[in-house]
Amino acid sequence: MQEDRSGLSKRYRMIRQVLLVVLGGDLLLASSKGSYGYLTDSLGMLSDGFHSAVHALGGGISLIGVKLAARPPDERHPYGYERYEPLAAMGVALLMFIAVWKILGGAWSRLHSLETPIVTNISFVIMIGSLIVSFGLAAWELRLSRRFSSTILKADAGRMWGDTFVSLSVIAGLVAVRVGLAWLDAVVSVVVAAFIAGSAWSIVRGASQVLSDAAVADLESIARAASGVEGVRGCHQVRARGVSGMVRVDLHILVDPKMTVEESHNLDKEVERRIRDRVGGITEVLVHVGPAALHGLQ
Repeated sequence: MQEDRSGLSKRYRMIRQVLLVVLGGDLLLASSKGSYGYLTDSLGMLSDGFHSAVHALGGGISLIGVKLAARPPDERHPYGYERYEPLAAMGVALLMFIAVWKILGGAWSRLHSLETPIVTNISFVIMIGSLIVSFGLAAWELRLSRRFSSTILKADAGRMWGDTFVSLSVIAGLVAVRVGLAWLDAVVSVVVAAFIAGSAWSIVRGASQVLSDAAVADLESIARAASGVEGVRGCHQVRARGVSGMVRVDLHILVDPKMTVEESHNLDKEVERRIRDRVGGITEVLVHVGPAALHGLQ
């Protein structure tokens, strides 16, 4: 178990480092897009900058959540603090929904005004640079989310992928303004809001599955792994809960009623080892051993 905690601590340190890099990228994107969008009165760029600013704030919440989740179990939290990670993801989603409300309000005001944004070559340089940064960070985060089985990195990577499409839509809006279709600037901000809302809903759906104890592992694979151990005559009541990469498994196995306590204990350990080997992301396996005769098995 000590080895498991050491592995989890290392995992959380790596996740924090990734989130810090992404936080820096978000702050850079927010300041460049937001400030220049404000100076040129471009609602699309301003909305996208606000979008990045909200994500930066959400990144700060994620860092707090990951720090809390890394704490070892104690008397008050015997199962550990892992659920702070999906809770932090929920906080990020809430901020994203607030951003949607603000952006839609700005779009509504713009459609009822005669204001025309200023589009310069610098506008395109900033947005193309934003597109490249978002794409690079998204690919990097997605790869590491799989490596560390992290729900929060996966959610943030999905958000970053959405940012690339948002940047493309803003660039298209800038082109439209250049050719005289200034009203499309407001439409682009609505597209930005739609992307944010979609990402937020995806985060809420994923985090709620974890918080409601939905199965987070393939139960059939767990049952097959346990049943494949010599001496196991049956396997039932297989359950798995937790967050991705930190799954706790609970199952019942049936054994020969004549098996000694020592033999059943050794079999218990072999079942645990087999499940860990065959199914990834398992941090704890609780095996209940019972006599096969009571279940009609010989």
